[in-house]
Amino acid sequence: MDNKDYCETFGTLEKLEEFTTLTQNNIPGSLVFESLSPFWGYYNENPKDYNPLYIYIAIDKTYPVYDVARAVGNIHQTTGKVIDAVKGFVSFNDRFYNVLRLRHIDGYQCIAELQEAFSQNGIKPLIETNIQQRVSAHVTLNKVFCLKKIAKGIWIDSCEKNHAYIELPKSLSFDEFKNITCEVRNNWLKSSFDAAKGYILDMREGIDIVRIYSEKLELEYLQGIMKLYQQKIR
Repeated sequence: MDNKDYCETFGTLEKLEEFTTLTQNNIPGSLVFESLSPFWGYYNENPKDYNPLYIYIAIDKTYPVYDVARAVGNIHQTTGKVIDAVKGFVSFNDRFYNVLRLRHIDGYQCIAELQEAFSQNGIKPLIETNIQQRVSAHVTLNKVFCLKKIAKGIWIDSCEKNHAYIELPKSLSFDEFKNITCEVRNNWLKSSFDAAKGYILDMREGIDIVRIYSEKLELEYLQGIMKLYQQKIR
């Protein structure tokens, strides 16, 4: 086994994002969304510092996580491109879509190329017209986390900067999580952060977490947020 200072584990993230529909640079007739605010709780207070490119490609059905991982590996081998793609689901306006969330791509111009590459590996794009200018979408992602534990119940993401994870004392519904996060922010006097509801596996045990996004992730900062969540959940 490789000697590394992080562990990889499977889990989920659940959050709200503001979507718009892309009508260019994708396969004609296919449905592609761009997230306008992937870390809304942080960047709504710092809008001029960040111009995100999170792309959600709607696909025709639910594919196993292993099929997505295999496709990503094949695309890397054949093209040399390192693709950050995870399986997910989005819903808005009583509609539900299977998606691939793409991150750190080389620009809008490569979206159709990536759709074609995934299609060649058996993951087909959804052909549907649903033009949305701005809509609040409920996003659920199934992904692998690269975690480095820095304290009891606190992890830093080893592969993605500005991401940390804090253990929650109990499971919450998404609405409960939103309400408690609002209370935490209203009582938080330090720099802003974005939060998403999550769940990870640790030594075969399921752990409910909150994903924290901030450029300031010192241990004291994270411990302060953790304490507030614990207080509000009780």
